[in-house]
Order: sequence, then structure tokens, then C-alpha cells
Amino acid sequence: MSFRHFFHRLVRKALVAPLVDWYERTHALRQFETLGRLGQGLRTHGTISLGSPANIELGDDVNINSGLVVQGSGHLRVGNHVHMGNDILILTTNHKIEGVPCLPYGHERISKDVVIGDAVWICDRVTITPGVSVGEGAVLSAGAVVNRDVPPLAIVGGSPAQVIRYRDEAEYQRLKEAGQYLGWPQQFDSINGK
Repeated sequence: MSFRHFFHRLVRKALVAPLVDWYERTHALRQFETLGRLGQGLRTHGTISLGSPANIELGDDVNINSGLVVQGSGHLRVGNHVHMGNDILILTTNHKIEGVPCLPYGHERISKDVVIGDAVWICDRVTITPGVSVGEGAVLSAGAVVNRDVPPLAIVGGSPAQVIRYRDEAEYQRLKEAGQYLGWPQQFDSINGK
């Protein structure tokens, strides 16, 4: 390894990476400060983009990984103990396509709320479209395009997402009653630093 190569790696590791981490955290904090509701125990990792933060409500113990994008002017309500993978896209607004004066769509936009229940696991690269409700305990498999309501405890996957199977309800209720949530209670909160 040449000195030049070593020096560039050192600069990236010692200067650039910490600056990028600081910028991502500061940008996320600014967005979270204007949320409609923010529960306790939020954990966030990496870049996020919240289109209309005042229309977003997050419950307790929400874990958000890098790449969350929320677009639109509709409301987003996220329950407690929800874990989101990388590169999640949640849409709350769409273009009107019927009874419009022009193609491919009209100027009017239609906002529809998205509701995500408690203890939902949203795997990597999931897209949720406007007006969808995700039931408690559901699992949205990696790459799923969720364009209709998801029943409680359902495991869905595909494009469009279909029910693959259901979680064991007795086991789910046992864990819920015992308060057995991954990493909860937390010792650290990304917003409050406690």
C-alpha cells in the first residue's frame, strides 16, 4: 500500500466519516423536532427524509434504519415497538388519474393516511402506498409492495404483497403479555440521548 493510498484512507476514516455521521444525525434530529408526535425510545441510523414531519406520529420504541423516505401530505401513524429496515418508502399522497383534464394524470393530488400498528416489522426495501393500514404484529417481507391493508399477524411478501402465512397467535400474545420486545426497555434514545 502506497503512502498516498494510506493517507486517503486515513482522511476518510478520521475526518470524512465522522462529518457524514454528524450531518446525518443533525438532519434527522431537525426533522424529528417537528413531528406531530414522538414517543420514547426512538432509535435511528443513517439518512432519512420525512416529507411532512408535522403529519407523522411515532409511538414508543420505534427503530428506523437508513433510507426511510416518507412522501406526501397525508398522515402517517406508527405504533409502538415498530422496526423498519433499510430503504423503506412510505407514500401518503398520489396523483388523481380519473376525471382529469390532462394525461398522464391531473394536477390534483389525493392524500390518504397510512397506519402501522404495534410490533410491526418492516423489512428492507418495502414500499407502502397511500391509504394502507398494517395490522398489529404483521411482518412486511423484504421488497414487498404493500398496496392494500395487511391483517394483524400476517406475513406478507411480493409485488403486490400477498399474505404468505400468519404468525402463531398464542406465541405472539404470550410475548406481548410478558412485555418481551426486542431491545426494550432501552438504555438510549436517539433524540434525548438518554
